[in-house]
Amino acid sequence: MQIRARLTLQFLMIVAGILLAVLFIIKYQFRQNLEQEYYKRLRWNAYMISDMITESMDSEEEISLEYPLDLTGPLAGYYPENVSIYNMEGEMLYMHDTAMDSIPGFPIYKTIESGEYQFSHGKFMALGLVYTNDAGNPFVIIVESFFDRVYMENLTQILSFVFLVSIAIVALGGWIFARQALAPVSRIMNQVDALLPTDMSQRLKPNNQYDELSRLVITFNKLLDRIQQVFRVQKQFVSNVSHELKNPLNIIISQAEVALDKDRSTEEYRHTLESILVDVKELNETGDRLMQLARISAEEANIRFVPLRVDEVIWEVKDQLLTNHPEYRINFEVTNLPENEDDLFVQANERLLKTAFANLIDNGCKYSPDKNVRVKLAFSESKETSVEISDQGTGIPEEELSMIFNAFYRSASTSSTVRGSGIGLSLVESILKLHDIKLEIRSVVGKGTSFILKFPKTKVTS
Repeated sequence: MQIRARLTLQFLMIVAGILLAVLFIIKYQFRQNLEQEYYKRLRWNAYMISDMITESMDSEEEISLEYPLDLTGPLAGYYPENVSIYNMEGEMLYMHDTAMDSIPGFPIYKTIESGEYQFSHGKFMALGLVYTNDAGNPFVIIVESFFDRVYMENLTQILSFVFLVSIAIVALGGWIFARQALAPVSRIMNQVDALLPTDMSQRLKPNNQYDELSRLVITFNKLLDRIQQVFRVQKQFVSNVSHELKNPLNIIISQAEVALDKDRSTEEYRHTLESILVDVKELNETGDRLMQLARISAEEANIRFVPLRVDEVIWEVKDQLLTNHPEYRINFEVTNLPENEDDLFVQANERLLKTAFANLIDNGCKYSPDKNVRVKLAFSESKETSVEISDQGTGIPEEELSMIFNAFYRSASTSSTVRGSGIGLSLVESILKLHDIKLEIRSVVGKGTSFILKFPKTKVTS
């Protein structure tokens, strides 16, 4: 069922339920008022006839058992009304209409017990009450009459007609209202259908109203912006990957072809193989970093975090880098060492945190003329842990700071002098975001760069 039909049906059912309840209350209240007026009239007739018949009689025998009225003729039985008088023992003393059936004993006794009793007698409605005449003698007066239901039938017909007409109007109005309410949705759907995957610059047009649909359009346009950015990055990523992988492969192929072109000396073969080995290692390192980037994106929810001592992680990274690069100089210092050992721990993934530290320290050493990097681990009084990695390199121009985390981006001033793939900082950024670690960069051209990592304040116990 379409939303328009479902909205119309739900609206119709709600209105129909409310209308039925209102009409039922009207009918019920009208019947109550009609019955009250009916019994009021019976009560008035009972008292009037009782006053006429019993008046100030001292004994029951004074009531004549002759019936003063004989209902005959064409009006006999038409709108009949009857009055019966009984003593307190339930014996009948008087009946106005002999054609009427006698009253059973139960209503009489209920009247004596309660003083007034309303009941049905065949097709009639009756009222019984205890009446005491001027002489102080009590009697049971039963007055019964035919309850005219013509008014109720007319009211039922009128209410039924009103209900059907109202339902028809509500159904038509609900259908029109649903169409108007869903018109913006239909327009949005048509705009979405018109979007082409080859042109991600198209956007939906909002209604210039501050309603939920306008917010939906704005949110969808923001989603398209992110998708467009992803496609742009993906396209650039594929282009850069092709370039970064193709160049080392071409170099390796060229070196091998040159070496095989003619017989060479052992030293020349060794030099060629060493050059090829360096290129293969760089190619392998680029592939590993690409795999790490892809793994972080694909397995973010499954990455396990454990308590780690930051100082121990940095020491291990330092030892590993010095083993692979003996020419590096890494100065590590700790300030404001906390008294509580638990304050040395952070919640992190060991492999990824080591990768981030290793990339930042390795970059600092490569871009420093003296291969010297200072690593400072600091603990503040507010129990905030920070790691600062500083070098004395050429620095990063301000206009390039926003681009250094783009995959495969390399500064024009250093790309020809320092070998690299341009993936390291992009990988670092992904790792820091995953750990909710804030990164601050301070760089002065010609003096060096500092990367300051601020870990989140979380209670971690060993």
